[in-house]
Amino acid sequence: MNDSVPPNDFFRANDLTRTVERYMTPEESSRVYDAFLLAAQAHAGITRKSGEPYITHPLEVARILADMHLDADAVCAALLHDVLEDTDYSYTDLENRFGKVVADLVEGVTKLESEQFTDKNAASKASFQKFMQAMSDDFRVVIIKLADRLHNLRTLGYKKPASRRRICKETLDIYIPLAHRMGMNALRRELQSLVFEHLYPWRYCVLRAELDRYLVSVKELSETVENTVSQRLSETISNPLVFIPDKNLYRIYDSMKNGESFDEDKEVIELRVLVGTVDECYRALGILHATYRPRPGKFLDFIATPKSYGYQALQTLLIPAGQRRQVAVKIQTRSMYQTALFGITAQWRYPGQNAGQRSLFTQEALKRWQEQVRDLDSKAGNASEFYDDMQADLYRTEIYAFTPKGEMKEFPRGATPIDFAFAIHTEVGLHCTGAKIDGKEVPLRTRIPDTATVEILTDDKAVPQPSWLNYVVTGRARATIRNWLRQQTNAEQLDLGKHLLEKALHDRSSSLEKISPHMLSEFLRVSNYQDLDELYMAIVHNDQCSRLTAQRLISMEGNSSNSFLAMGDNDTPLVIKGTSGLAIHFQTCCYPLPQEPILATLTSKNGLEVHRDGCAVLHAQAEPLDILSVAWAEQQSEEKCFLAGIQTHAHNVVGVLHHITQLMHRLDVNIEAVNTSGDRRVKETNWVLWVRDLAHLEEIIHQVERVPSILKVKRLEATDKRKPTSLDD
Repeated sequence: MNDSVPPNDFFRANDLTRTVERYMTPEESSRVYDAFLLAAQAHAGITRKSGEPYITHPLEVARILADMHLDADAVCAALLHDVLEDTDYSYTDLENRFGKVVADLVEGVTKLESEQFTDKNAASKASFQKFMQAMSDDFRVVIIKLADRLHNLRTLGYKKPASRRRICKETLDIYIPLAHRMGMNALRRELQSLVFEHLYPWRYCVLRAELDRYLVSVKELSETVENTVSQRLSETISNPLVFIPDKNLYRIYDSMKNGESFDEDKEVIELRVLVGTVDECYRALGILHATYRPRPGKFLDFIATPKSYGYQALQTLLIPAGQRRQVAVKIQTRSMYQTALFGITAQWRYPGQNAGQRSLFTQEALKRWQEQVRDLDSKAGNASEFYDDMQADLYRTEIYAFTPKGEMKEFPRGATPIDFAFAIHTEVGLHCTGAKIDGKEVPLRTRIPDTATVEILTDDKAVPQPSWLNYVVTGRARATIRNWLRQQTNAEQLDLGKHLLEKALHDRSSSLEKISPHMLSEFLRVSNYQDLDELYMAIVHNDQCSRLTAQRLISMEGNSSNSFLAMGDNDTPLVIKGTSGLAIHFQTCCYPLPQEPILATLTSKNGLEVHRDGCAVLHAQAEPLDILSVAWAEQQSEEKCFLAGIQTHAHNVVGVLHHITQLMHRLDVNIEAVNTSGDRRVKETNWVLWVRDLAHLEEIIHQVERVPSILKVKRLEATDKRKPTSLDD
């Protein structure tokens, strides 16, 4: 026995060995054990926060991969994944002993040293780029990283609260979307549950109790539906499997954060139906619709049009006779179900029937994603750009749109026709001039509704507009536009900037020739540009909006007093790109905040009136041509605060408003105004607060949700507004 390895760790290693021996050759099992011995020696004498020897962590990570039946190289790399980062062993040491593949996998999951960077955030983004570059060559890097994060979360209770919050937030931002993108939904759900439990333990316990009560209340109906469906299917389909899956507690909580309440009377019963073949899936659907009334418009066919990461199922919503409750059903073959749970790893976990077809499908989806990652990496100017573009593409797909020929495309909610154009082909995006949604021509900044048909209009002479960066949401569109702008020569950029300004003036029946030299000089002075060339470059780099510039020049030419410019506050930090010398008014119909998309209109009376993108008041009052695409400046003053509104629904009990005001005092949040209405049972209160940005407002909402007697908290919308009462009145 190796004296550097404690006996208990040999027992854990034996467990791992027994697992891998079930599917590996003796030679492969021996390599895994050799990797354990090296890892145990490398981490000898080091303990975790729990007090356990450090080697227990790589052992558990390797066991997670072994349970998936991953190959020997991946399991060896899991055992060695912290060796390069935390010990004196080098890449060459690993390569000489275990081969280049294992050494590359370990190198891929190894973080960069933070001393090389100005701050931890920069180091984290650079490490993420390095990790994703390795993933684009070998996807097993992601699986090792996900298993590493899963075990860290399982043992997170030993960390300090600040570390727990940081790890949980990073998991939400990166690792859960990664698991979803890999189709590894069983692992994703466990990550979500652990993050929820550690990040919000009180909310987790309360919602867990509510869910348990709900499950008891629907137990009889659930069993009746399950037995009825199973019996009806068994009459014509051999060996159907019908069951009620576990509810995803985090998904319920996420819906509540978006304003939905957990209503036991409206919560649907979920049902899974597994059959043998695709033909039996459609036969099962017909039997279910003959047994229970289907809800119109709620049928989705993800077998004929699979999701990008390989998910396939028939989804329908049923209403049992005499019941208010609805039943959400997913119908799949067994291999589809296995793929939905385990993604790319299903081919190893279940190597039997249909494994070849399942492997081909998931691998094709994976290859498309790897190509997309390589494309984003090649177009990113730095690690920060790559991180932002990847985050945009990692978030869960929420809408589906179709080409005129019926091809389905998936997008994050908020995607625009420009995102759609680049999803079709890069050249289509670069030469996009307009779009039609369901046959109706719309502005390019329009958000695509779910299930819409989108037609892209193009012109070979058209080029990307820098302002597109203000409202595209997919990483591919953003990276391609930014890369195209970067590749233009200095002379081409100057010509492009001038062309964009001329076009914006032409759209308003004006031109540069019609603007007097005096007004041009005055505009350059108040905007802090030395000459027109500097202005043109600012337009190309999206630091100045061409339409805003055109409208300001025309207003100045027609208003010699320039009263709307005189309203600017020179002591106010720059908050919007390219607005030097211009008064800025954030509209109280929607309370726009840094970090979220914004639009604006320019008036001679108030200067720039800024709204949230999607504000109903803006679109009702302004003509489309007058709506400007603007963006927040990258650097905001930490001392700068903005008005924002939240709406609370609370039981009408003594002290509830006092609890909230006390909370605001503890959070150092200034209350501008309060307005309360409602009945004797529930009170609805609108709060107008001073906050730093969108993230600050979201944290306040999360804190208010924990106040006793609070039923619901949401951001104040234009339709919710009533005249608030000033606290000074």
